[in-house]
Amino acid sequence: MMLDTWFGDPESPNLGFLHLPDDREVVGGVVICPPLGYDQVLGYRALRFVGQELAAQGIAALRFDYVGEGDSAGQSGTAQAPELWMSSVARAAAYLRDSGIDNVALLSLGAGALIANEAALTVDATALVHWDPELSGRRFLRRQRALFELTVGHDGPTDPSALLSLTLHPDAAAWLRTREITAATLPVGMDALIVGRRAYDENPATLRLTSNLPPRAEYRSVVGQEELLDVPGTLAVLPEETIAGMSEWLLERFPRASVPARPLVNGRAVVGHTSDGTPIVEKLLRIGPDRLFVITTSREDDNESGVVVQQPGAAEHRVGPGRFQVLAARELAERGYRAVRFDRRVTGDTTEVRPGEPNFIFANEWVDDTDRLIAELGIGEDVAHAGLCAGGWVAARMAERRPARLTVMFSPNYFKTAPLRAGEYSVLTQSSREGTRKFIGLKRRIRGILPGWAWPILGRLQLFHDPAILLGASTRDRNSTVAVLLTPEDEENFRAHRGPDAVARLINRGADIRVTSYAYGDHSLFGAEVRTTMLTDLLSLVDEKLTRSVTPTRSRL
Repeated sequence: MMLDTWFGDPESPNLGFLHLPDDREVVGGVVICPPLGYDQVLGYRALRFVGQELAAQGIAALRFDYVGEGDSAGQSGTAQAPELWMSSVARAAAYLRDSGIDNVALLSLGAGALIANEAALTVDATALVHWDPELSGRRFLRRQRALFELTVGHDGPTDPSALLSLTLHPDAAAWLRTREITAATLPVGMDALIVGRRAYDENPATLRLTSNLPPRAEYRSVVGQEELLDVPGTLAVLPEETIAGMSEWLLERFPRASVPARPLVNGRAVVGHTSDGTPIVEKLLRIGPDRLFVITTSREDDNESGVVVQQPGAAEHRVGPGRFQVLAARELAERGYRAVRFDRRVTGDTTEVRPGEPNFIFANEWVDDTDRLIAELGIGEDVAHAGLCAGGWVAARMAERRPARLTVMFSPNYFKTAPLRAGEYSVLTQSSREGTRKFIGLKRRIRGILPGWAWPILGRLQLFHDPAILLGASTRDRNSTVAVLLTPEDEENFRAHRGPDAVARLINRGADIRVTSYAYGDHSLFGAEVRTTMLTDLLSLVDEKLTRSVTPTRSRL
């Protein structure tokens, strides 16, 4: 079983997920310390699988977001971030102990090891596991910066300290820069397991660690991490054998006698206050037979204002650039709206992880999930749907099914209404990476010479991406507005598929379509500047189209 709960300081609560055996009898507990940066995006479902496997061994496992990250309270990029990371680990350990579990170990992934290694002694951990750890904070920061430059390039007035999927204050970066995991910095007198990549066995940092390990520390060299963290999330492969090995090692460090776990589960938290002191409240819900994980955000006791339903991109979660959803939800609540964010099937914390599970990117299953959410929450026509990439496609398809005042599509690049089959997007991604995707070059050549009258015909046949098909389906309600927000690469794709002509045709028929192009930014919104600009534009559109309960005030979140 998995329990969703807020925990820690009520003034800045953490969001956590507690994995337990069905009988709640456990031999110990494990705090799972997530990585920082894009590894947190790629490794999210893998860490959920770790929690499932530990619970199957009779071990309680608590996953969580650090304060200032993911769905937890607090702002990203503060000077106090290292203190908040460390205190979040301490809160998680305290939560397990308050649940009746005295023996608590730590398990980290990636740069989470730099945090867990230092926190291990202060939380009195029973044992410590570093999985594919970042051994040097300095090297981690260099790698993140290089990935940012490669992926984003110049994003408006780019901060030279900008990192991929990670906002760091210079003081926090300085703290990370001085952290290392070596034989000398491993906690003394504690069982420790370091699980490293075989490809890194001869790296200087690895050799410095393994050449002089403390007596109770063990290093294991494994394969399979590249297939988890060095590929697009849609192609990730769970290293089941490695995860099973870590679970078995931890089980040996706990006593055989089990104790009942009695956790306090809190489904409501105050995550901030408006400038007039009104609490901003978030509630945790489960919806439908698939138990979709849902978070609602609103001013306290506000049930009458317009609703914004948020959709993440691809199969990703609300960490890294996905925290855009969290900040948007809390700003919307400040302005007098309600916001709903949720995990569709096979994302984040909805549905148990199954190795080899297919994704539903551009599939009807995700549209069905949103439809069920709208129905079960009783959301009416005073609603906006907003989503990134595949989430924008879901938002547009929802406007086709149910009336909506506003549909906002961030970085759209798929304009067919015909859905893909479950798992088909992964196949297309793999074939594109390998250069084996059939007919793609031929279609591009035809696209360049096709006469204007033929384009809509082939678009209706779903042979080409005609933006008029998707946008037209979502603008059938005359009271609705569709906004398309395009970064440079998305604008190029939009123009290549004759999007401006499609918009002009629809506007001539009476549709309200707004297209905004940005001079900077990247498709996935890794760049902070484009996220800030798009959030401003989203708020302006919502103010225009939805009913709000109060006059907006200055946020103090």
